[in-house]
Formats: sequence, C-alpha cells, structure tokens
Amino acid sequence: MAYIAAVSAHTGFTARFQNDLSTPGLRIPLTASGQLFAEAAELGRDIIWLFTFGERMVDAKKGRPPGPPRLPAGLAPQIPAAGAISDESTKMPDVMKYDASNRRLYVGNGYVKNVDPRVWSYAVSGKHVLTQWFSYRKADRERPIIGERRMPSVLGNIQPDHGRPSIRPSCSMSLTY
Repeated sequence: MAYIAAVSAHTGFTARFQNDLSTPGLRIPLTASGQLFAEAAELGRDIIWLFTFGERMVDAKKGRPPGPPRLPAGLAPQIPAAGAISDESTKMPDVMKYDASNRRLYVGNGYVKNVDPRVWSYAVSGKHVLTQWFSYRKADRERPIIGERRMPSVLGNIQPDHGRPSIRPSCSMSLTY
C-alpha cells in the first residue's frame, strides 16, 4: 500500500499517465528493482502518515510520531488578529489568493501569515490542493460542468453556511475548516 501511495502521489506518474488516468480504474506500474521499491515504499509510509493525520504508519524513529503532523513552533502558518477570517454566514469568502512576497494566503478579507510557497503550490494527481479544498468551502460553490458528469449526490446539498469558529486570530492553521 505504501508503494502505491508513493507512486500515485508523484507528479511524474500523473504527467506520464495523464491520458490513462482519465479512464476509470487506477493502474500502478511496478518496478523490478527491489531497492527502488523499498525507497518508494518508505516515501509512501510518510505520505500515508501525513494523509491519516498521524494515525497510520507511525514510526517515531523515522520522524512519524503518533498524532497529527505539526510544523516546528514559529514555522507554522498562523492567523493573526488583523487577518481574522470571518465565521459569519453572510461573510463567507469567495476569493482565495496567495501573495508570495509576503508569504500570505488571503481568504476573503482575512489572511493566514507564514504560508510557505510549497504549501500554496502543492498538488496531488494534478489537482491544486488548496484551490480544491477552498472550492467546497467558499460562498459560491457552483462549478462549471466540464465533460461528462454523473448526477450529483443529494449529499452535496448539505453545505456549511459559515466557517468553523476554531479558525480564530493567532491560532495555528490546521487542515480542517
């Protein structure tokens, strides 16, 4: 499983097999090199540890302690009092942008400071993670239909009408909203 996580998360995989990935059913190439397989599997353990918020693939000796991954103090993104992101339903943000020179992620009228450019540009399987995350949390969640789409689930009608109150000034940024 760790090998699959490493291969499928790699940008080279999505670039090389882009046409094949449009057809349902994921196919993973296997390497004949035992050493390369072991290296990829170790990287995959890191990926699984991160994606499960430290619940799986825990190994403190390899830098994967139990519990949600956290950046060292001072390096973590924070929302200062001046950048407070409103949690009122009438003030749900519709715009998110990144200012690389100030390392700020603007969410509506608020902002998150100390955001590493790698966080902003992070993509999985060709999808920009923050943009995708925000598309489900902004005020206008209408998306254009591109290509064939199956009928949307009625669960899609259950949407938040405000931000979570846990996003307050001077709190550390978490992956939940």
